[in-house]
Amino acid sequence: ISAAGFLYRPLLSSDGGSRWLSATPSIMCNHAQHTPVAKSCHQNMSIKKSESTTRVGIALTSAAITFMLSGSFNPSTARNTLQPSTSRDVFPEKLVVDVISIGSQSRPEYQDAQDRTFATHETVRHFFPMTESDDSDADCHTTLTNEDAVNIAMECRKGSDEGWNYPSYAESVSGSQTQLDYLNTIRTQNFYKDPELLKSNEHAAGWVCAQKRPADGFSATHDYYKGHNEELPHFLFIVDDDTFINMELVTDFLRKNDFRPSTARVVAGCMMRFPAIGNFPWGGMGLFFSRAALENIVRPLHCDSKNKDEFDMAVCDQLSKDLIGEKELFEEGMSISDLLRAYVVHEKYTSYRFWTKGVCFHSDWLWGYFVNYYPVSVDMSLSGAGEDRMGAYNGSEIGWKSPMNVTNTGQCQNKRQATKESHFAHFLSPEEMFKLSWAQKLQTPDRFRNYGQ
Repeated sequence: ISAAGFLYRPLLSSDGGSRWLSATPSIMCNHAQHTPVAKSCHQNMSIKKSESTTRVGIALTSAAITFMLSGSFNPSTARNTLQPSTSRDVFPEKLVVDVISIGSQSRPEYQDAQDRTFATHETVRHFFPMTESDDSDADCHTTLTNEDAVNIAMECRKGSDEGWNYPSYAESVSGSQTQLDYLNTIRTQNFYKDPELLKSNEHAAGWVCAQKRPADGFSATHDYYKGHNEELPHFLFIVDDDTFINMELVTDFLRKNDFRPSTARVVAGCMMRFPAIGNFPWGGMGLFFSRAALENIVRPLHCDSKNKDEFDMAVCDQLSKDLIGEKELFEEGMSISDLLRAYVVHEKYTSYRFWTKGVCFHSDWLWGYFVNYYPVSVDMSLSGAGEDRMGAYNGSEIGWKSPMNVTNTGQCQNKRQATKESHFAHFLSPEEMFKLSWAQKLQTPDRFRNYGQ
């Protein structure tokens, strides 16, 4: 099994964890004054960000990924190049989980319900609610109109032969692949939101503005870790505000299947396999990163150095292909996370009339591209193709062959409904979250703390 999950450690603390030693706090949160595992952020985070700042090919079969994630795959065989401590090779006794929730100021009751339910589980250290106030394009939600949203969708469906304003195509060294072909595939296959559907959606502008929010929130969370000199969590979850996670079941699954934080893994709560653009996380079911994957995605990169290590060489090689036009945004010393942030920031939705490079990605596709193509996670493919680095949680997948041929397995079936056996569920109301949480707390009351502690 080929692997591409190279570890990076900014600094080792006395307990073998990762700590950051720079920057000033950019996010202020309320913390309980007890154990580090019993912290929870309850205030929204207003962050000012700099303004300077998913895959072509055939996806492997669902069975292969299910096999890899069911426990048969031995994480200890994955390539981990900078392993400083054997204590990191075991599943931690006290798990530390952080959660990023992508929501909106228009419905704060959803994030409040998450914070009061699964975020009170003993493993959850921080709950980071992200809304419009955290967007890099700060004026988007107040100035973008629904008509603008429709025009953006129409622009994002133009291919290279339809007035697309991106730089002219250039042949790569191999001569077999052109620059920006991944993004052109998304455009010409009409994957971007149907303009006709947006015309009838009163929240069309808000939907467009929200596509950058996960990347903005991810970057803001790492700013928080650096500013507060905090260790990276064992796992970082990114979910929508109407998603419920049964933390007791999920953490138990991770423990029993030996999902070690020391192995670089990025896993979708529900993963979609799409023939033309590959696999990517399906919306609100969420995505989670192991600590080793977080270390990879925030590691400074040095493409100009003559002494590049294997990780740098892999990243810089992918960068040189420039599949979505990201190459010119890279600056020496950036991380993959920085590059992702630069990509969503470089041109505003509100300036779409003057775009030379727009952001024509659904947020899920962005994760699909940066996780599958860059060496953030171990390579899950049997062929070692390097384009199958995102895993599906316990085989939970949506197989999309045509509008009339869509299959849902595992947690992907938990849409607008859930039971106490559901690990993830999406499109739930706050009331449904509370019902699921109460059922879990009745079974294991000692695993939850009171809200605010």
